[in-house]
Amino acid sequence: MRHKHKQCLVLNADYTPLGIIDWKKAMVWSFKYIYNSSKMHIEIIDYYDSDYIVGANNKTFLIPAVIKTNKYFKVHTQSVTFSRKNLFIRDNFTCQYCGEKNEINKLTYDHVIPKSKWQFDHSPTNWTNIVTACVSCNLKKKNRTPSQANMPLRNHPVVPQKSIKYLPVSHHISTIKSEVPDQWKIYFKDFQ
Repeated sequence: MRHKHKQCLVLNADYTPLGIIDWKKAMVWSFKYIYNSSKMHIEIIDYYDSDYIVGANNKTFLIPAVIKTNKYFKVHTQSVTFSRKNLFIRDNFTCQYCGEKNEINKLTYDHVIPKSKWQFDHSPTNWTNIVTACVSCNLKKKNRTPSQANMPLRNHPVVPQKSIKYLPVSHHISTIKSEVPDQWKIYFKDFQ
């Protein structure tokens, strides 16, 4: 057995990234669907160069780097789930007060209108009242509105539209940018 790659990129039928799976699962899926007459199948698009496993009778199998489904999955029609991670993605990991870009573990979120001053029937923790903030700006703003703190917002918070950047695969790629396999790069050219 000679292999160094462990992950395989999964593409939707339109060649947009869907996720990342273990290369072993990719091989099992491809074999399963080769011998199954069902309409759903997986196609191996690319392999890792010189990475292979040796099977029965010393037959070698290349390690899949990219696979594609033949069925299209509608992942962009759903709304974006409100979460801390998705908030940071919406705001491009950038403090909406000072403009400093940071890693996820150095960011906080801030209620534009503080909870104590919220006068609406719905929760103050929502897409249009929360922004990404660095720790120092969050502490500086305290329990005030941006105008009271003299800290204008760089961008007003909005409900984001569903897109590939909210898929877990995109976040994973952004954390391993320098280690993204060459076989994957063509599918992320618009997101790097």
